[in-house]
Amino acid sequence: MAREGCDDYRRHKQDQEENNKHTKVFRPKTHWLITKWKDIRVGDIIQLEQNDWVPADIILLHSTGEDGSAHVETAALDGETNLKSKVALQTVSEQCRSDDNLALFRAVLYSEQPNQDLYNFQGNITALSQTFSLTNHHIIYRGSVLRNVESAIGFVVFCGEESKIRMNSKKFVRTKAPSLQARVNKVVIIVVIFVIALAIFCTSAYQFWHSSTENDSWYLEGGRISFMPIAASFVILFNTLIPLSLYVSMEIIKLCQKFLLEQDIDMYHAESDTPAEARTATLNEELGQVSFIFSDKTGTLTDNIMVFRKLSIAGYAWLHELDIQREAEAGAGKLFLHHKHRKVKGKKHLLRSASLSANTALEMESYNPPTESKSVDFLRSNLQRAGSTASQWKSSADPMKVQPCYTTLDLLHYIQTHPHKLYARRARFFLLALALCHTCLPKREDNGECTYQAASPDEVALVTAAKELGYINIDRSVNTVTIKSFPNGPDKPVIEIYSILDVIEFSSARKRMSIILRFPDGRICIFCKGADSIMTARLRLTDLAREKSQTVHQQTIYRKSIAAERAMARNSVSAARPSLNIARPSVSTNPFNSARTLDTWLRQRNLEGQEHGDIYPPPSVHMSPTVTSIVNIDIEDSIVREDSLVLQRTYQHIQDFATEGLRTLLYGHRLLKEQEYNSWRRLYHEATTSLVDRQEKIEHAAEIIERDFELGGATAIEDKLQAGVPEAIDKLRRAGIKLWMLTGDKRETAINIGHSCRMIKEYSTLVILDLASVDMVGRMAQAVFDICDGRNAHTVVVIDGFTLASIEDDETLLTLFMDLAIKADSVICCRASPSQKASMVSGVRKRVKKSVILAIGDGANDIAMIQEAHVGIGITGKEGLQAARCSDYSIAQFRFLVKLLLVHGRWNYVRLSKYTLGTFYKELEFYLTQAIFQYFCGFTGTSLYEQWSLSMFNTLFTSLPVFVIGIFLKDLSATTLIAVPELYTKGNQNKAFNTRIYFGWMLVAALQAFALFFIPYKTYGSSSAHSGHIQLYTLGNLTYTCAVVIICFKLLYIEMHNLTFIVYLSSFLTVSGWFLWNIILSFTYSNNIVYNVRSNLTMGFGRHLPFWLTVFCTLAACIFFDVALITIRGILFPTDTDIFQELERDPITKARLELDAATELQASWLQESLLQLPVALKSKKLKFKGSSQDSAASGLTLTRNSPDIGSSM
Repeated sequence: MAREGCDDYRRHKQDQEENNKHTKVFRPKTHWLITKWKDIRVGDIIQLEQNDWVPADIILLHSTGEDGSAHVETAALDGETNLKSKVALQTVSEQCRSDDNLALFRAVLYSEQPNQDLYNFQGNITALSQTFSLTNHHIIYRGSVLRNVESAIGFVVFCGEESKIRMNSKKFVRTKAPSLQARVNKVVIIVVIFVIALAIFCTSAYQFWHSSTENDSWYLEGGRISFMPIAASFVILFNTLIPLSLYVSMEIIKLCQKFLLEQDIDMYHAESDTPAEARTATLNEELGQVSFIFSDKTGTLTDNIMVFRKLSIAGYAWLHELDIQREAEAGAGKLFLHHKHRKVKGKKHLLRSASLSANTALEMESYNPPTESKSVDFLRSNLQRAGSTASQWKSSADPMKVQPCYTTLDLLHYIQTHPHKLYARRARFFLLALALCHTCLPKREDNGECTYQAASPDEVALVTAAKELGYINIDRSVNTVTIKSFPNGPDKPVIEIYSILDVIEFSSARKRMSIILRFPDGRICIFCKGADSIMTARLRLTDLAREKSQTVHQQTIYRKSIAAERAMARNSVSAARPSLNIARPSVSTNPFNSARTLDTWLRQRNLEGQEHGDIYPPPSVHMSPTVTSIVNIDIEDSIVREDSLVLQRTYQHIQDFATEGLRTLLYGHRLLKEQEYNSWRRLYHEATTSLVDRQEKIEHAAEIIERDFELGGATAIEDKLQAGVPEAIDKLRRAGIKLWMLTGDKRETAINIGHSCRMIKEYSTLVILDLASVDMVGRMAQAVFDICDGRNAHTVVVIDGFTLASIEDDETLLTLFMDLAIKADSVICCRASPSQKASMVSGVRKRVKKSVILAIGDGANDIAMIQEAHVGIGITGKEGLQAARCSDYSIAQFRFLVKLLLVHGRWNYVRLSKYTLGTFYKELEFYLTQAIFQYFCGFTGTSLYEQWSLSMFNTLFTSLPVFVIGIFLKDLSATTLIAVPELYTKGNQNKAFNTRIYFGWMLVAALQAFALFFIPYKTYGSSSAHSGHIQLYTLGNLTYTCAVVIICFKLLYIEMHNLTFIVYLSSFLTVSGWFLWNIILSFTYSNNIVYNVRSNLTMGFGRHLPFWLTVFCTLAACIFFDVALITIRGILFPTDTDIFQELERDPITKARLELDAATELQASWLQESLLQLPVALKSKKLKFKGSSQDSAASGLTLTRNSPDIGSSM
């Protein structure tokens, strides 16, 4: 309760920090007054500045943006990365232009009631005797961020709990309780029943003994005890079998686990200076039992950074990787360990250890985020390297795929060296299209660098790529756009001004945008870009384009079917394997056999998580991957002129780009005659000024002009994932965890990210559910049947929020959908509202009752989902700290989830399971001897043990072993657990604590209890009885001593796999503490008729050799029995843990495991190695290849002399 109070107080402080943020509120007399967020009320007028968070739902009254518009980022609200445009009513905006006018402004505003709908708003405002309707275009919701405008003024309509974001949050947060605790509670009930039954049995036995023995014993005359007192005495005697301290001790253990988790440097994010944080310790073991992960997309899986990655021009694909090259140069001095530093004993081995660590561990790697380029200078310094190096970029969706060897630097080099070639002219025109066809606004920074602002980050990525490739948009106004290019070299720039005639903006319905420009030479040209499915029908060669697109589609289907068959074959083989099918080293005749087997198995498992682009490649449409100079490659103009080949190659490129998770666009252009444009311009002007059906008329006018395009090329934009996301998802999938992605973004974006992060594989069967589709019920039923029948290698369900809302209204449809979603490998839900995210989590939690569900997100729209899940993880990301503050645990990056679950989660689950089992074990073993002894004392309730010693059993003499096993147990190393994620199934399949395991431990405890009593009784007790020396205290002390040592040995040496100084210290303190206690009692205990304690140890049985021989024999028998039992079980029925504990002892196998876990454990390995290397460097100078500096942080390149473990097996 105290711990929960501390957790609540910490959350209160965080809430207070949020509520005490400041904003400007308008007051007629003082104008703008700094006010806390918590003091904002409905009716207030607030002022926001650029990059400010919006504290309440506001109606936009005025903005400094063009035409009173403002752009807002709603990623924290609905997950969308595109900026949304909000507009102020022109009449209202005029009245709010100045503070004086605002003070005199009067209006009446009517609003709808508070609700959860983020996509619709209804209201009206009456001002200057005119009434204007208000829609979603006029309201800015709390949780948004103001972008691209200097300031904005808004009228508060909803605040606090009535704001949209709070309406979508859960009002009543359920209390989270770990599932292990529920199972422990059931065990406690069993123990209570056992205690009552044992008390009743002993009471009945006393009645029988009284009638048969006590009545006939003259010296016991009048000693009979009535039923209730004797029953109560047995309940008191055996109540300690119920471990009342179990829960209190468990809370202390969890707090210690929480501390260890927060100190893990591998989950520390240096760039943001953010460590992992556990906001509660209650759910530590739940982290090791997760079966489903519900993840947000924006800011959780992705990095909110769009990067131009590839382009296709006239049938040739080029890779744009300037950002990768900059990262490599910026991170050239960073070290990367492939193996853990080896600790060796003795000074003579210190240098050898440091050398081995250096030679096998350290290589340079880069993890720096991309930095802004100085495009012209960068191109000048890098063009000379064109064609000299292989591509560095790897697709996150398919890292094995061979990428085009040639980059955009090679393209620029070709254009410069072959300026009059047809391909060079087409390439220049396409790069010009990138620089012109957009709505970005250039902005000159203080350092002289030109940056861009736009509603869509994709457009920023496109125009930035054009800048990096030598076509720089240096200025843009309403009517003109100015381009700087370098056709004559970087020292002779050319500046051209293009007149903007019209812009037909992008919409979700059109899926394209167009711009009409007048070139400096007077020509008029329309550029159009959009989805390939939309642009195909608008090309000049429409029929041929459709034919080639269909051909590529059929080839893709065939390739996917082959990959699916191969995947299903692998799945069927894997399903037939017992356990993990890893050979045990003990049965290997060659020490390398187990290592080779493990290496083969790990490689197969790693390949299953990746695409097999090299096995089933698409038709070759790239240039040769041989690294030579681009000058030696001749791009034939005859091929460029062949429209059929160019179209097929372009559509194949688009398909390849999409499979890699890239966002594709197809570009087209057409030169317009003056007369054609003028006639269309009149029609378009009528459409834009129409008061009725304006949007429909604009789209109709666009259809007239957007036709007969010449194919310009295709682009591919990478929505950059956070570092390590695909690899993390692969490991989590191998751990038996299913991943659901719930996002507010659109379907196409969600599917692209699904490909990028490997949720969707090349051979996946996509089940797309849409209200517009025919027979959705039949489609879902067929998909369920295919999954159950094993017809699909990998199934991914895709559904949007509108379809989900319709399904939720029909219980039959909802049941069918949830059945499909739970059986599928992954689920992607797009356009999902915060409340829908929570309902999805709740639905799975209620239907799969034995599963543990984890939700992870970083925005305010993820709070309801996080609170609904069994475990909530908050990402402390760019969308703020709202989710982190409401979560149970917070981390800075999604990739840290691997160690949090696979290592800390599994460790904590196993630790608490062993702690619980150990607690019940020691209670039963010790106190069952009391029940056995009752047979020899006539079931009178006499205790075998002295009372003070009895009361201190749990507190002083057996508390350390269970605490140590609950806090420090590591049944397997972190390296093994990360390299072999399949070991995580021990938690989500409840293999560490279940009925079978519990009763197995209790059986061992019961048998050892009989041995503990009868061996001393039949040996030392019988011989002492004949000699007249046996005493109750002596027999009890002998049994007590054996019990303490056996419990200590079992928990700390048999069950603990990692023997450390803490283990040795705790065992020493436990055993020595017991003997010290006996010495203290021997000198301080008062005389007692029943227990002859005083001086008995020092002057009595402590000097008898038979006493110590009996102790030794009892200990040997009990320990031998336990060890033999575990050994036999391990030989006949080995678990995965048993096998890998043996494999870890082999240094070659251990090194192989380290290769697969190096990325996740890098920080801790580096910390350990860098602490050890200076000692070795002082003892002897080591010669390293690379930098001559003696600091590890200065950029050492330490090469590896030993053979690669992975390749040698």
